[in-house]
Amino acid sequence: MTDRRDLLGQLLTFTKELRRNEDQAAAAQGVSMWQYAVLSVAAARPGLNQAEAAAMLGYSRNRIIADIDTLQEKGLLTRERAADRRANTLLITPAGLSVMRTIRADIHRGEDEILAGLTQTERDELDRLAGRISTLMTERRQASAS
Repeated sequence: MTDRRDLLGQLLTFTKELRRNEDQAAAAQGVSMWQYAVLSVAAARPGLNQAEAAAMLGYSRNRIIADIDTLQEKGLLTRERAADRRANTLLITPAGLSVMRTIRADIHRGEDEILAGLTQTERDELDRLAGRISTLMTERRQASAS
């Protein structure tokens, strides 16, 4: 038996702080963290449909509809209707893009504060490892879905 600590236990405080940072940045712009996430994927992949956005985010295909409705009411997102509502195409508006960019900048400022005790080399390594783990998890999820 090893003295290895559980990874989740080590990361829990960190991930909670990252989530709080993201929640606060989104709330300051009048949206939820999930609504910010929807804006982000709509900006990254113009023409994405609702079902694809939910899949990319690992979010319920039914719950995303209420978030999209809210974003549309606020003028941050539009959707082109399809026969199946889940296939509606999402298009971020200029106002939505501005809100998304403001939130992202606020998130990055908060992350800079959270990570202030790390050297630049440590931050670069954390970023590299987080990206690598994210890629591995995406590949794993895709492999199990097929």
